[in-house]
Amino acid sequence: MTGNPLRAPSSLGRVAAVLAGLLLVAGCASQQHPAPAPSTVPAARQPTAPCAALHCAPGPTEPLTGGYAVRLWSEPQPTGATSATPVVELLRGGQHAGWWTGRLGFGWSATLTCLATPAEPNCVVTSALGAHAGSAETLLLRGGALASPATASVVFDSSAPTAADLDGDGRLDVTGMENDYKPNYAQGHNYWATYRLSGSALHRTGCTPVAGGAAAVPPHALLHGPCPVVPQG
Repeated sequence: MTGNPLRAPSSLGRVAAVLAGLLLVAGCASQQHPAPAPSTVPAARQPTAPCAALHCAPGPTEPLTGGYAVRLWSEPQPTGATSATPVVELLRGGQHAGWWTGRLGFGWSATLTCLATPAEPNCVVTSALGAHAGSAETLLLRGGALASPATASVVFDSSAPTAADLDGDGRLDVTGMENDYKPNYAQGHNYWATYRLSGSALHRTGCTPVAGGAAAVPPHALLHGPCPVVPQG
């Protein structure tokens, strides 16, 4: 005698109902546990400055172009001998992008002057160098980095130089004092000398005798008179 065919569907229905209930309970249980919070990424730290051992600190930011800017890091004047040279930081979008360390000058007496010229932003770092000499180094923003060719630097034997665009070409020129050593430095005569940036080099344009002693005012235009000494190499 065969079984009742109507009992099988009823059993299958009860099994399906039980499975559906289990799935519902599992779904509710999964909703009771919130998803883990996303991990936090620590903020980027300021890279260590090359002059950090000398307790240097950043100066004002000088904007250039394309979101770039620079700032000079200065340290206190040391009580002993040191050869620390100027340090300049390059920023992009307010974030660190690179360091430049000078070849010349004293880091505690340096000055940064910049022109945000669209074609090629440029800066000059001027500084004292020794008892009465001074130096100037040109910085060019090229390929997202600071370039400073050795040919774009100059040393003056009688003053810390100044930087300004004397001919309106969008590039900083450099002015400083040079001595004729006739008959010697102490008894010699000082001359103003101006240097113009052309390509990747500073070229001396001319000189004129300094008038006014310590109160002498640097020239406001490029000079073209004879010079008493050979230009710095």
